[in-house]
Amino acid sequence: MVSIALFSLSVLFLALAVYCRMLYVKLRDSRKSNRELSLKNQELNTQVHSNELSSIRYKLNPHLFKNALNSIQSHAYQTYYSMDKLSGVLDYVLYESDQPLVSLREEMDFAANFIEINRLKLSPLFDLRIRNTINLDDERIGNLKILPLITIDLIENAFKHTDFQKNESFISIHLEIKDGEFLLEVSNRISERAPLKKERSGLGLKNLEERLKIAYPNAYQLTLKNEKPVFHAQLKLQLNG
Repeated sequence: MVSIALFSLSVLFLALAVYCRMLYVKLRDSRKSNRELSLKNQELNTQVHSNELSSIRYKLNPHLFKNALNSIQSHAYQTYYSMDKLSGVLDYVLYESDQPLVSLREEMDFAANFIEINRLKLSPLFDLRIRNTINLDDERIGNLKILPLITIDLIENAFKHTDFQKNESFISIHLEIKDGEFLLEVSNRISERAPLKKERSGLGLKNLEERLKIAYPNAYQLTLKNEKPVFHAQLKLQLNG
């Protein structure tokens, strides 16, 4: 009887061990399956997140490219515009300015191009005042003769000696003709900083007056006033048809 009891107990322990082994294997496989499911879930989340980012990127990129294209087009237009104005200035200097006199229309076109070239370096908020009341459509006025490059020195002087960073700075240019008398008035707020010295610096206004004395003896008036912080220049010429 004892032997039978011991055998039965041994069988019971063996069955219990086998059952525990089966539970262990099942638990291990379950954990492995859970880990695999977790990894697959992470991969799916990553893929979904990546797809969302790609979708957003594809939505944003066209706008970025469009903005970049608009910027390039703006710079290209400014470059074309400035080159066109510079071309007009160079043509005038090279082919027209060697003549004793040119038409008032030609000189006014030159002055306008020169002003536009200088305007490109200004902030849109800078106070640049241009008033031109000369009616070039009137042939009697447009065909009046004038010394070439007579306007450049006073206008260039204003752009050269103005501090464009100060809020109160300004440049004012007034062009007018009345009863055959040409008037150019230029005013600007003087920069407090000394301009960069160049080899031929300061010769422009002196050369202007020398040219006026030769070309318009007793027929011109040049007035220069340094009323700090504003510099005023006025040129009057009696023109002949």
